[in-house]
Amino acid sequence: MKRAEKKILTLETRRREFTIATLESIRKHGYINSTINTISEESGLSRGLISHYFKSKDDLLLFAFRYLTELLEKFHRHVVSSWGGDSHFDKLLASSMVPFLREQPYREVWLHFWSAARLKPEVSEVHRRLWGNYRSSIERRITIVVQERNLNLNIRNTALMYTQLIDGLWLGLILEEAYDDRTCRMILRDWLCEVFKEDPLKHSLDPPFDLAALQSYNTL
Repeated sequence: MKRAEKKILTLETRRREFTIATLESIRKHGYINSTINTISEESGLSRGLISHYFKSKDDLLLFAFRYLTELLEKFHRHVVSSWGGDSHFDKLLASSMVPFLREQPYREVWLHFWSAARLKPEVSEVHRRLWGNYRSSIERRITIVVQERNLNLNIRNTALMYTQLIDGLWLGLILEEAYDDRTCRMILRDWLCEVFKEDPLKHSLDPPFDLAALQSYNTL
């Protein structure tokens, strides 16, 4: 391996190590209470080494947020492609199931980034772009299903209901722990089947694959 290639590989590897350590720090201490010290302790590497790869703590936290965004998008795409089959409705249903799979990586950390988006403009910008793209993709998929079935639905309102129902269930699941993942999947399945005139009993609540096998999709 050429020296330049080795240097790039080392840079990417080290930045990934610090990113994982940052996510673990946020999981344990929260976004605001995560510091260079807590991240250094998680990584087992020195504070000085962190400053060699990142300009500041905020730079590292934002890098971790983007990393987590890519990680979850990759996980989402794989679940939908593995579960959704060829039907646009099935893909729409599978997409709603993703936040309620136990193996979804770092989902509690996501809540801390949500809170940080209210305080940090740079985090808010990434969050707004991500959610805008997500809602647009859901609206496109709903449009296709509505057209296929010749239904009379307000597509924009249905897409908002879809995303907000997921967000509300997810927040309750993480904050209250008053119900479980399977209950969330059942509520979403039944709601979608009612909207799109499907028999819910024909759609399983459990993915047709081993979730543990998706572990390789939990890192980038």
